[in-house]
Amino acid sequence: MALRTPPSWLQNGSHPAENDRLSMQAIFATTGIINSSSLAVSANSPAGMSVVVASGWAAIVGTTQANMGVYTVYNDASTTLTITTADPTNPRIDRVVATVQDAYYSGAFNDVIFQVIAGTPAGSPVAPATPANSISLATVAVGAAVTQINSGNITDTRVSVTTNLPVGDLTEVAAGTGITVTNGTGPIPTVAIDSTVATLTGSQTLTNKSLTSPKVNLGINTQTGTTYTTVLDDNGKLVTLSNAAAIAVTIPLNSSVAYPIGAQINMVQLGAGQVTVAGAGGVTVVSTGATAATPKTRAQYSTLTAVQTSTDNWLVMGDIS
Repeated sequence: MALRTPPSWLQNGSHPAENDRLSMQAIFATTGIINSSSLAVSANSPAGMSVVVASGWAAIVGTTQANMGVYTVYNDASTTLTITTADPTNPRIDRVVATVQDAYYSGAFNDVIFQVIAGTPAGSPVAPATPANSISLATVAVGAAVTQINSGNITDTRVSVTTNLPVGDLTEVAAGTGITVTNGTGPIPTVAIDSTVATLTGSQTLTNKSLTSPKVNLGINTQTGTTYTTVLDDNGKLVTLSNAAAIAVTIPLNSSVAYPIGAQINMVQLGAGQVTVAGAGGVTVVSTGATAATPKTRAQYSTLTAVQTSTDNWLVMGDIS
């Protein structure tokens, strides 16, 4: 069959279940959980040879044959599954799955079940394959002769469902994890965040944006030795230098630490020991200090800022002697 007719939910049409599942596949493109907490597998309490599957939803693409569409399944309460007795000699890896059984295509059952597929005991065991029409929820490492399954034995194998629908630019909103916005074919829409603080994680580029009362907190790198070579993570931070003896700070070559042009490293002499800043071989440092290439702090609590003006060229400015 090429064009499925009648189309889904036609008022006077008769619709095979398969056509409806294919309509669901227009929404749910792949096998996966719906909601990040759905069907999570955890150790039972008290611990024993069993695990617990949480409530929640999943979409399962039929794989017995082509064009089966998507089955939507729901577990309305936590479910306990038994792990079979451990092998006395070798470990094994079991797989926890949810499986749709549809007698229209194969077998004799019409339902959805949780099952634990026991692996083969071996010195280096591997997990069994995921059955047809199933979603893998977790693997369980069953050690030789063990009598209980702990949380450290369980590996989450769930994946989130993906969609065929045009998502636009807002791809995900999850409680506690923030908002991910991607620039698709159209402009990024205005997103209202009902919170006093919005946290952007990862690499973010803001161009021609107005920030209202922005707050930038400096990271602190505490150093107490008499020598220190700056690192990439010092860019934009305050390096505190505290020792009773003199302290030598070295800015490394860009080939060793690839600072971006405009990188700035703030430093403060917290202790009695005077701080001297110098470049490694091949690095040029300039300043208003008495010795321009090796500027020093003037006194305790003096601050310096080193800015890379071009590759391996640094300007040091501040309370310099």
